Amino acid sequence: MTHLGKKTGLALVAIVLLGGCATNPRASLPSVESQLASRTDAKVAWPVSDEERATTDAAVRELLAGELTIESAVQIALLNNRSLRATFEELGLSQADLVEASRLANPSFSALVRWPKDLPRVPHTEFRLSTEVLNAVFLPVRKRLAQEQVAQAEQRVTHEVLGLVAEVKAAALSHLAERQFRERLGVIAQVNETTADLAQRQFDAGNINRLELLQLQTAAEQTTLDITRADAALRSGRARLNLLLGLTGAQAKWEFAAGLPALPAAEPSFDDVEAVAIAQRLDLAAARGKVNVAETALNLTRRTRFLPVAIVTGVETEKESGGERLTGPSFDFELPIFDQGQAELMRAESLWRQARDRYEALETEIVTEVRAACDALLAARSAAEYYTQLLLPRRQQILRETLLHYNAMQVSNYVLLAAKAEEQAAERDSIDALRDYWIARADLERAIGGRVPGAQAPEPAPATSAQPPAEAPTHQHHH
Repeated sequence: MTHLGKKTGLALVAIVLLGGCATNPRASLPSVESQLASRTDAKVAWPVSDEERATTDAAVRELLAGELTIESAVQIALLNNRSLRATFEELGLSQADLVEASRLANPSFSALVRWPKDLPRVPHTEFRLSTEVLNAVFLPVRKRLAQEQVAQAEQRVTHEVLGLVAEVKAAALSHLAERQFRERLGVIAQVNETTADLAQRQFDAGNINRLELLQLQTAAEQTTLDITRADAALRSGRARLNLLLGLTGAQAKWEFAAGLPALPAAEPSFDDVEAVAIAQRLDLAAARGKVNVAETALNLTRRTRFLPVAIVTGVETEKESGGERLTGPSFDFELPIFDQGQAELMRAESLWRQARDRYEALETEIVTEVRAACDALLAARSAAEYYTQLLLPRRQQILRETLLHYNAMQVSNYVLLAAKAEEQAAERDSIDALRDYWIARADLERAIGGRVPGAQAPEPAPATSAQPPAEAPTHQHHH
């Protein structure tokens, strides 16, 4: 029986050891963390082992130990959102593709043993060790393409993280707005209940008629209905936040420490915001990398289309029955006579044009999205300023004056109820306008792909406390 040479055996052992080297699926995580550092203060985690998951769970419990803020809610989501963890696995998959592209194909070993019919029956043996030549020739190109695809995966994952940050902010702001209005409704309900009770006593004493009594009682009942709707909206918003934060059970019973942040003093200049978005949007960078990969693949196809489809070279050794050994190379290849790579070239050209057109379409979409987000932010700020500085104070003043006229028996219950309804609507619209401003701010951050250049950080809001509306009427009168 023929044995492989000592050097050949050592070479095979080295190849096996090299191919079995351990790889790190989280090798791309530092790059993602670096890209996030300039765009958000929150940190990400990609726990793989049970010990790492336990550490991450402990960090989440620590954040939930106190009252939440918008920033801590974002941090919990980045640590605990299961969909985000699944997204991080794309980094591991891209690393696996890179490892595969960096390795030579395994060589093929074959053996053939035959015995002659006549004596002496000395076996005739053949051994063959073969590998693909093109696999080794194009190894650097394959590795470079795989590295570019790893970079694209890092950019896509980072973009998904920033999208989750904006989504959590919007959900938290909506929840804070609903809670703030719910607290306001609670105070209004107390006042309306007192008013309805007083109205009943006035009606029993003959000081008001039944129409006025029904108007006041209906106002109290309407507020009860508004509270029911507000409670339902609060539960829905809490469920949405729990989904984004990955919280269930006892962990879902959190509370926020403060209400909506106040409006910043001023807005930054938006003159160069489109250029900033083009420079730092990571999904656009990933699309740009895809164009580069498609162009490289196209150029490679053009250079190699006339090469044989497969070139296999090997070393073959054969021992004749007489003891003589013959050793030499062997070649197997296909002649590019009928198929000269026309289909591959057409496919590569189409993929390149497709990647280029999608990149240009995304670039146009980003510019439009950023400008629309800027306009929406400025419009939301104008609305919030209008409500907080003019309309709501005016409605509150009208309600106080109407109450004075009502107590002076100069207006009816209907006028007072209308003033109260308009003040309550202005209160709700004011809260919604402030919420819409901060959501528009989060949408602009998402459109830019990071922090808004020159924007002021939101000031911490004080703990929410609903102030009582204008007090209930106290004077009894009869129209």
